[in-house]
Amino acid sequence: MRDYNECRCYVDHLIAEHKRLHRLLRVARSAIMPVDNANGNATSSETVKVLRGVRKELEHHFAQEEAGGCLDEAVCRCPSLSVEARRIEAEHPQLLESIDRLIAQAEDSNQSVEGRIAVAREFEELCAQLDAHEGAENAMLRKGFGANMNGGNHTQTLTVDV
Repeated sequence: MRDYNECRCYVDHLIAEHKRLHRLLRVARSAIMPVDNANGNATSSETVKVLRGVRKELEHHFAQEEAGGCLDEAVCRCPSLSVEARRIEAEHPQLLESIDRLIAQAEDSNQSVEGRIAVAREFEELCAQLDAHEGAENAMLRKGFGANMNGGNHTQTLTVDV
């Protein structure tokens, strides 16, 4: 069996990807959420552009996960995780469908306060789904590698600060 340090590159890559995705979501949130200053609100077309960028990055991220790497390495180390890995991967199309619906809603929404609030609510729901998905990945990696990905023991969390 490989030792943990040999597999660290998989984990480091996944953590870096999650940090990058969190940054993209912060950019999207600032484009979507109404703010008080006059220059802060993005137009619908700007919001759609940002959301399409997030969708493209999520699609790329999911394709990398499905092509092998950190999750597969965790399954190799702990075969009982294979069902959990397949369940996590099965969420990918659902998450992409959620962002597709959000993009369509943003395209159809007008610049009204009600329209922006509806898009903001849906965006927060998508973020909650992505957080749950990431949490499942983190739990699987803790089990598969036998240590917290940030170091320490199983009781700590892999979650990336945003």
